[in-house]
Amino acid sequence: MTHRILLVEDNEMNRDMLSRRLARRGFTVDVAVDGEDGLRKVSAQIPDLILLDMDLPVLDGWEVARRLKAD
Repeated sequence: MTHRILLVEDNEMNRDMLSRRLARRGFTVDVAVDGEDGLRKVSAQIPDLILLDMDLPVLDGWEVARRLKAD
């Protein structure tokens, strides 16, 4: 069974490096570039794990975490 990880990271270099490393280890990686995009992707398909940057544009990671917890 492949585990799905949602990586929410606005820094392109960090996002690319982490997603490649996770994919090499056999994980399916979905990527979001900001908090709003991350929430949309969670509502489309719930991942097994979310790696969430706290300093994001549009919605910061703290607000994303609050909204996810409220759901």
